[in-house]
Amino acid sequence: MRKKSNQPLKNPLAKLRLCLLYTFPAALFFSYHPVLTLAPTSDSMNFEFSLALLWLLLFALLSLGDFWRFLKQSWCAFRRSPSFSSAAPLLTLLFPLYLSLTFFWSLHPLRTILTAGVLWCLYISIIALLSRPSPLAPSKRALFERIFLYSSASVCLFCWLQCLLDVYGVSRESTLLCLGCTSLSFGFPHPSGFAIEPQFMGNLLLAPALYSLYLFARPRMHIAPASSHLSLVFVFLSTLFLTFSRGAIYSFAVAYLFLFVINLVKLKNSRLWRTLPLVLFSFLFTLLAQGIFAAVSPTTDTFASGVEKSISQLSLGALELDLDGAPRSSAASEPATSDSLDATTTLPLDSSLSSSTFSGYVAESTDVRLGFNRLALELSVSSPAQLLFGSGLGSAGTLMFERGKTNTKFEIVQNEYLSLLLETGLIGLLLALFAAGYLILMLKKSLALPERCLLFAVVLSFALSLNFFSGLPNALHLYLFPVLLFLLLPKDKSVIDQKVNHHHHRRH
Repeated sequence: MRKKSNQPLKNPLAKLRLCLLYTFPAALFFSYHPVLTLAPTSDSMNFEFSLALLWLLLFALLSLGDFWRFLKQSWCAFRRSPSFSSAAPLLTLLFPLYLSLTFFWSLHPLRTILTAGVLWCLYISIIALLSRPSPLAPSKRALFERIFLYSSASVCLFCWLQCLLDVYGVSRESTLLCLGCTSLSFGFPHPSGFAIEPQFMGNLLLAPALYSLYLFARPRMHIAPASSHLSLVFVFLSTLFLTFSRGAIYSFAVAYLFLFVINLVKLKNSRLWRTLPLVLFSFLFTLLAQGIFAAVSPTTDTFASGVEKSISQLSLGALELDLDGAPRSSAASEPATSDSLDATTTLPLDSSLSSSTFSGYVAESTDVRLGFNRLALELSVSSPAQLLFGSGLGSAGTLMFERGKTNTKFEIVQNEYLSLLLETGLIGLLLALFAAGYLILMLKKSLALPERCLLFAVVLSFALSLNFFSGLPNALHLYLFPVLLFLLLPKDKSVIDQKVNHHHHRRH
């Protein structure tokens, strides 16, 4: 009787969790818009809640039961057979626990609590999803795949719409473009989608792009024709290049090269050869679009200047073309400021054109990042205690400000590894690497070699991209997309059968 009385309560929660799981791929794209402001901005942080964060909070709360079962099973397994392998699942708990403990010596305790809360939600959600055989029935994976791919493609179309609206003079307040994303920067816009910056929008497209390449390489695993997979590759890659995020573009290039070589050498699969022209065509198409946007934008830029600036910025100034022979504007070398790019500004459509801010490669965009990296290393080794324990999770901005290195507490280290070292010390960094390594091993379980190669390519691209930014709220996809792919990928039946047989022999 008790079991029946509890069933009506469990069913609605289970259904809600399943609904959240289906909205999982789409929700991650809304990492900044719409945004709910919870409190006025302080001198060091914003109190905002995005749709992606709300999804994560609800899913983590509904996953507490699975998480608790995982802890009990792991503890029972360790008691039956004490060893490092049986203790490894429990040892991953040390990472979120230690980061929470940094509250006691943190320079910014409130930010430590909030950041640790997001980290715990991530940890609970990931463990809950990986600890069960599969929360998705095989018959439902096709629907989940379509939601993932088509929601990604829909956001890509919105990015192109952002650019079109911008060059026709629609205000940034309406297009949702970030402060430096409009045509006033380079003469052509680079979209941020529903993210806070183009680098996060570009990063969000790494998993869809690589997954669509995988679908094309293994068409027999899917009903949809290979041509549809190539169309998706083009949509994802052209939008990725359109975001103009060097970190995302470089990370994709390395992951694509990895996937390309593995398919040729290890898998003896030459199908990815056919995607090489498409990747190049996608880049040239976007370059052409940037030139057209520059020509029709309310700036003095031309098609040639738009193409020149794009190649100059992406090549870090190594390639400086001169397609039209026109002299560069001296005013274009000044860095963009919030004064020159007001959020409510509507660009004119008449003959009074504005000059774009940058004339090519913006060395400051690289120098500032590298400067913060050097500063993080300098502060990390400033004392033995700082090197071992850090200044507290989320306190990098406060530490740099109090040491007189910056003018505001809002500055952060644009490198997740160095930021973690500065805030949590060597202990936190090593625990993070251990937890990440164990979770990757969990992800590769039950996967055949082609699926493992895709998973490693995605993880590689995300690991590289963490050298270009830091933080949790705007980068939830880095930690959740690999789990999403694990749910989508077909499982290797031979591996599963071996595990079942091994479990059966242990029981008898």
